[in-house]
Order: sequence, then C-alpha cells, then structure tokens
Amino acid sequence: MPQLEVRDLSVEIGGHRILSDVSLTVPPRTVVGLLGANGAGKSTTIDGIIGYQKTVAGTISIDGRAVDRFGAARRARAGITRTFQDYLLFEDLTVEENLLCAAEIGVRKILARDLFRFGRPSAAALETVERVIETHGLARYRTSRVEQLSLGWHARVNLARAAAQSPRVLLLDEPAAALSLDARHAVVDTITTLRDHDGLPILLVEHNLDVIGAVCDLVYILEDGKVVASGPTTEVLDSDEVRAIYFGEQPDDVELETAGVPV
Repeated sequence: MPQLEVRDLSVEIGGHRILSDVSLTVPPRTVVGLLGANGAGKSTTIDGIIGYQKTVAGTISIDGRAVDRFGAARRARAGITRTFQDYLLFEDLTVEENLLCAAEIGVRKILARDLFRFGRPSAAALETVERVIETHGLARYRTSRVEQLSLGWHARVNLARAAAQSPRVLLLDEPAAALSLDARHAVVDTITTLRDHDGLPILLVEHNLDVIGAVCDLVYILEDGKVVASGPTTEVLDSDEVRAIYFGEQPDDVELETAGVPV
C-alpha cells in the first residue's frame, strides 16, 4: 500500500509565509490527524498537497514517487483524492449515480467535466460501486436522491464517493463538521472502514476531538503554519504545550481546576 510523504512544504500568499517547512508522513492503513486553531494552515496544507495551492518549496511523494511538480489534475490521476467541507454532491442524483460518477473518474482517470463524453457505465465502475455500497452500508439508500438524505447521510455518501474513486491517498477536510453526535459516530465508522478495509493512508483535518480520538493513530499540530508537535494521538493531545495551543489552556489552569477553582 502507498505512503504519503510531505517534506518541507512552504506556501506564500501575497508575500506572507502561510506554511513554513511543513513535513509529515501518512503510512499505509493509518489515519493521521492534522490539528490546530483556525488559521493555523490546515486547509492550506491540504490544498498544497492536492495541487490547488501553489507551493514555493517542498516535496510531495506517494510511495516514493514525487508528485509535487504535477498539476492538480495529474495528482488526482496519481491517486490523491480529497473531500470538501461542503460535500459538493450531485443533490438531484441518486446515491448510486453519485458513486458511479466517482467510480468512472477513478477507472478512466478523467476529470468530472469529461463524464458526459461516455455513455453507459463501464463494467469496472459498476463493480466498484457495488463494492462501495456494500462496504459502506448504503444499500437501502442506493436509489434515494441525495437531496432527500439527512446531513449525516450526506457526510457518509461524501466519504463513500471518495472511496469509489479508488484513491491511493485520501485527504479529508472536516468530514464531521456540524454533525450530531450520532452522525459523527457514523462518520467514525466510515473512516475506520476506509482505513481497515481499503488500507488507505488518510490525512484528516477535523475539529471534533471525539472523532480525532476515535480514528487517528497519529496527529500533527500546526501553529502559525509550522508543525509544533507530532506523535501518537493520546500522547500529543495530553501534552501541556498542545493543550495551551489548541485548547487555550495554561498549566496553571489545570492546577486551579484540580483545586475546584473555576478558570
């Protein structure tokens, strides 16, 4: 299975350094969390990896193959797939039709705008969709239009659509944003399936710590566009430095809480 390697990634926008020498590794069958406060550079990192944001330095490779000189379309064909916070599903199409569109992109290595050049779905795409529907528990919704589904099921279809593209690396941008606790549990189940069943290396940007704790094997913490901590999830999140950065806590806060004094 492939591995994502990012080394010394830097981004400048309008003369301002947004990312500085960001390095991270996403091994096979591993979910790696990318955390930080708003404006820390998380989405910019994903955009830089996928090729939507121009970088000024750094290398990106999949299983040792450099892709940082590729444009976004070629990186997608090389197997880097991402999701978006607003899902961008075809609301007036069924779940199955959404998955077929994604599967054809994965099979034919084409852009979405080229889908209408083809007639009937390919046998390979149909086979992929059947597998994804079964694996992700979507059988009873396959003929439902997406616009009829709850927000939680939108999130699950969004992740299933990414799986239907047969990615080699998956980048998830806040897949559980604005979801209820039950819906977040369903997203956790889906991400776990993507890791354990499909064996994907997954880079996850997420603010819900229950999701992070449930699925992330490793985490990296960004502050002001730099990696300031990394390692096993529980170990990193429990460190005083990270709690100060990510939760706004100070060491004295913990002592006062222990003494029963509100902070």
